[in-house]
Amino acid sequence: MTLAPWLIAAFIALIVTNALAPALRRFARRIGAIDYPGGRRINVRPMPRLGGIAIFIGFVAALAVAMVITRPIELVRSADSVFIRIPVSPRTDQGVLGILLGSTLLFLVGLWDDARGMHPAVKFLLQVAAAAILIPFGLTTRFITHPLTGEILSLGPFGALFTVGWVVAVVNATNFIDGVDGLASGIAAIAGATLFLAAGVKADIISMVLASCLIGSMLGFLVHNFNPARIIMGDSGSMFIGYVLGGISVMGLYKSVTALSLIVPILALAVPIVDTGFAIIRRFRSRQPIYLPDRGHLHHRLLDRGLSQRQTVFLLYLVSAFFGVGALAVAGVNRTASVITLGLIAGALYISARRMGLLDRKSSIRDV
Repeated sequence: MTLAPWLIAAFIALIVTNALAPALRRFARRIGAIDYPGGRRINVRPMPRLGGIAIFIGFVAALAVAMVITRPIELVRSADSVFIRIPVSPRTDQGVLGILLGSTLLFLVGLWDDARGMHPAVKFLLQVAAAAILIPFGLTTRFITHPLTGEILSLGPFGALFTVGWVVAVVNATNFIDGVDGLASGIAAIAGATLFLAAGVKADIISMVLASCLIGSMLGFLVHNFNPARIIMGDSGSMFIGYVLGGISVMGLYKSVTALSLIVPILALAVPIVDTGFAIIRRFRSRQPIYLPDRGHLHHRLLDRGLSQRQTVFLLYLVSAFFGVGALAVAGVNRTASVITLGLIAGALYISARRMGLLDRKSSIRDV
């Protein structure tokens, strides 16, 4: 019997994150790091917002183990005994170090914002700086695929700008979607699973390990964050997981020059990306600053239609899973099974939308 390093990493991240969340909930209340009801917030009671610390520590602890134990752990039986063989062979990877440094910087930025507050312009500049950390560590998007012809296009010197723009976009998209109990953590877990499976097709072990650490920490946190939530991740959590997702996708793009390689991360992160795109258009049309928060996000609109928080979250989970399976079909992960799964999820989405009244023209969602 063997256990793969990525499986061990996911388990460690889940256990550590889950174990730390209750203590951080009490600590947040003690220091006043609380989200109070009102405005665009939908929580009906004060909510501790330092869950990002648990996510960060769980992720880093799991990654530290996974970078030391790089081969499967074996359960070995002999004639009179059973023992566990743990092969220790430390691995170094510049890309992992770059993602760890950049995500740590954004975690600290978010932590300061959660505790003291930070001007949006300063936060944006620090996001750009964190994204730029990837460049000297070799994580630059060298190629993209032409959306119409499928031709692989070299970005040349613009690859660094594309990388920074992509990571900053994913960070903010994840931050914007964090508005309902369990939504950001669940969608991040689904996106992480999509990137994990896509990396598995290319035998990209490093990306698989990073994704498994993220999935484990998300599931461990979701136990405390699903409605009714007892703690929220705050900006320290949402920006951190957004950076990790962006970094993993850049690593995948760096290692792959196959056609449609950019489509996989776009589909994996479709829900937050689409939500952010509509938010930018909406705020531009109303002549408001892009960073100004409002109640026009997808989850707000669904809630305004009368859906409960759980119904909203499950519906957006289904949408995210639909696009995730589509990404795997593009990546070549058992295309027949992927197409069948897409059909089943599409059917579930249609039935859910009908039952929730989302397809009723008379009660269409108004523009906010």
